[in-house]
Amino acid sequence: MKPLPVLTDHTMSASSDHIHYPPSTLPPPQVPPKVAFQPRVTPTPRVRRSPEERLKRQLSAQRRLEREEQDALREEQECQTRRLREKAESEQRAREEEERKRAILQDHIQHAAARRAREEREAQAAEEHRLHEINERKQLEHERRLQYTRELQKWRHEHIRRAESQSSEKEEERKRSAEARRSRIQRIGDAVLQDGSPEASNGWVTIQTPDNLAWKRRYFMFDLAHAQLTLCRSQRDSTRSIDLINLDGRIESFHEWHEGFEELEAIPHSFAVKFVGGSAWLMFADSEEDKDRLLILLSEAAGVIL
Repeated sequence: MKPLPVLTDHTMSASSDHIHYPPSTLPPPQVPPKVAFQPRVTPTPRVRRSPEERLKRQLSAQRRLEREEQDALREEQECQTRRLREKAESEQRAREEEERKRAILQDHIQHAAARRAREEREAQAAEEHRLHEINERKQLEHERRLQYTRELQKWRHEHIRRAESQSSEKEEERKRSAEARRSRIQRIGDAVLQDGSPEASNGWVTIQTPDNLAWKRRYFMFDLAHAQLTLCRSQRDSTRSIDLINLDGRIESFHEWHEGFEELEAIPHSFAVKFVGGSAWLMFADSEEDKDRLLILLSEAAGVIL
């Protein structure tokens, strides 16, 4: 920066001589600008040195420059070494962190695999136990069924044997009873047919018809000449019949309880009269002799052989 010119009295007077202002417009007096104080530098006198001193100073400066370069190079090397070391340490830490994470992950994977394997073993053991229990239950059920089948077969065989024995005994009993009954019927029939009195063809019987399931006790009277059966409420009401039945050709057969009428098994002196057309009357008398006499009268009136 160039220094401002210094105004002297001569310069100011010369300048003012050349400037003319109107009388009425005089400028204000000019104040010289303030100039910063500048100390005066006294130049250092040049000292003449000897060649040895100049060489010494050059060598010193060169050595200082070399030291500075060496220091800068060392600092740069140290900085690079530090950066490399920090980078290596950072990479080592990253590798260690990665290894740690990998180890944790591997540990989790191993634990998960071990847990899955344990759960699979437990599930397989539970399934095997369940299947074993099912097989045991099936085996026990099979054995129970076999035992039940054996007992049932044994019971059936025993029942069949007993039934056959009882049937054989009953058959023998029926044969004996039928033989005795035939003899009795023959005897009673001869007496009834030879006796023409009303007492021989009259009597009491209890009847159940298809139209009325209730058992009704009736007094019967046969008219063998006209093949008719008269039923009354009592012997005193014999003149007022409840039913008058024509028996000629209407009766198909006579049956005992074991011939398809098992409901009569518990009723003594009972039998069934099956009419032409399929209907049947169930009857029982007061005694076996009355039953045989009633059957003889029915067979004679209907023309059916006993």
